[in-house]
Amino acid sequence: MILKGYLFSVLYVLLCMALALIFYKSGLEKKYCRKIVHILVGFEWVILSHYMGTSYHFFIVCILFTLALLLIYLKNLVPMISSDSDNAPGTVYYAVAMSILSLVCIFIPDMLVPFGIGVFCTSFGDGFAGVVGQLFSKYTKKLYNQKSIVGMAANFVFSSLSAFAISKIYSYELSLWQCMAIGFLSFGLEAITTNGLDNITISLGVSLFAFALHNYETTVFYVIPIILTPIVILLVRQKRVLTNTGLAVALAIDLLISLTFGNFGFTLLISFLVGGVITDKLKALKKVRDDITKKEHSRDAIQVIANGLIPVMCAVIYSLTFNKIFLYAYIASVAEALADTSASGLGVYSKNTFDIFRFKKCIKGISGGMSFIGTFAALVGATLISTIAFMFGTVNLKLFFIVTAAAFLGSVFDSFLGSLFQVKYKCPVCGSLTKGMSTAAQLL
Repeated sequence: MILKGYLFSVLYVLLCMALALIFYKSGLEKKYCRKIVHILVGFEWVILSHYMGTSYHFFIVCILFTLALLLIYLKNLVPMISSDSDNAPGTVYYAVAMSILSLVCIFIPDMLVPFGIGVFCTSFGDGFAGVVGQLFSKYTKKLYNQKSIVGMAANFVFSSLSAFAISKIYSYELSLWQCMAIGFLSFGLEAITTNGLDNITISLGVSLFAFALHNYETTVFYVIPIILTPIVILLVRQKRVLTNTGLAVALAIDLLISLTFGNFGFTLLISFLVGGVITDKLKALKKVRDDITKKEHSRDAIQVIANGLIPVMCAVIYSLTFNKIFLYAYIASVAEALADTSASGLGVYSKNTFDIFRFKKCIKGISGGMSFIGTFAALVGATLISTIAFMFGTVNLKLFFIVTAAAFLGSVFDSFLGSLFQVKYKCPVCGSLTKGMSTAAQLL
């Protein structure tokens, strides 16, 4: 059996190369020849798993293939699977991922089927994503990293089908929705990974996720943050919502809160992020020059910490005490953050702004300023977060109103503090106000 495994695995790889060469000599573009090999090579797992199982022989074959592919890549010995557009050794990375997973299977035999799911999501999902994306490249808009919507949709479909097929053939008992979650994670990892490294991230990420879904019921509690975090990263990068440091801090906050509150906590965070993005877009439509706050379009680490510190503190304390008061405090803090963001962003649509401490009109955007539209937007933002908490069953109707009121009043109190304590500066040249000190500014 073992000798047959070695023989058939080598013969199958040579067959894949021969088919690619035939198509290449027939005039097929190199990019499609590469994808043919990429798609077909997934069946190598079927051969090796059948003849070698979880033995060290599986690992040895993968290591040998990795070394052979590395030599082919460095010497450009097989031109029909090389890339003209980049120098990424994607095929080598694929073999590296299989080597890692085959090694894991020696110590954790139950990883074998999830290993196959990861391999086929890489072969079929990522492979057909490239083929479909290239076929429809003239008709679809490119997103981040030259990924297209059509290509990502193809990844989702073929990855979901691959996971479902493997789970049925090998009696792994994954439900349809779990296979779709795997497909969602696959296309998310493919979307955010560059330079051929998606062959590693998809193989490893999907394999571990499939294993967790099958063996640990608590995985369901974390499904939403697991499958949506890559998509959030993609959208944040594409829209430039956060700076690089801002994104790093946001991911750390995401991790801490998701570990504590799971699907519910992550959904609240994403709702705040989406609400903030929509608010910024609506504010941009007004085309108001922001001379007061002087903020860039992308939010930095300091701004992320300012919005996320209290929610993180609530999550940490709750995880230590399991006192529900800190769960409700977490909801209220996120609701207050969205309320405050909505108020400051949409307040520019009001004709009049008032300083609530000094009881007089003030310039739009200055700390302590409040307007009718801004105040209403704050109420809507607070209500939105409380509604999500209510839909998750985390709060009852009574707590819904309490949390909403607390968040709204917190936003109002924030304006009060801004009016009372925020230092304001005035330019001696033009007389305009700002919250930041410049070389031409002097304290009021």
